[in-house]
Amino acid sequence: MDGQMKESSAPTPENYELKWHKFLIYFALWASAVMNVVSSIAYFTGSIYGNSARQVYNHFGGMRTLDVIMGLLLLGIAGFSIYVRFQLAGFKTGAPKKLEYLYIANVAIPLLYLLAASSVTGLSFTDLASGTWGSLAGSVVMIFVNRTYYGKREALFVN
Repeated sequence: MDGQMKESSAPTPENYELKWHKFLIYFALWASAVMNVVSSIAYFTGSIYGNSARQVYNHFGGMRTLDVIMGLLLLGIAGFSIYVRFQLAGFKTGAPKKLEYLYIANVAIPLLYLLAASSVTGLSFTDLASGTWGSLAGSVVMIFVNRTYYGKREALFVN
């Protein structure tokens, strides 16, 4: 029924197709939190550089600090993912907007990291960002997909 109410009655979750919503709250947001925790550990330990962390940090001293900050931000995103999950699951007012903010953070924080890393290392932004364009594009697409999806279901988020 593509987001439309199944019957013309008072808006309740039972009246809507919620497969995407259930996917988000039962899997995707949990997986996002786990992946962000794992990534934060990689930034904290320097393992994002493989076996070259010592050389990177010796050559670009500011990267260690930047990586710790990125690790903390990723932990924040992980926590926010879980918070958003519970907001969506409880059909809380404003929950879809919080999901949008989560995806915006998933775009903005890596972009800021790449800009800062470019400044610290002197390497070009585009060279540093080469492996992240797909992920960033995916997050941008998800902003619009979820805005459309939850826009059709906004009557449910009144708790």
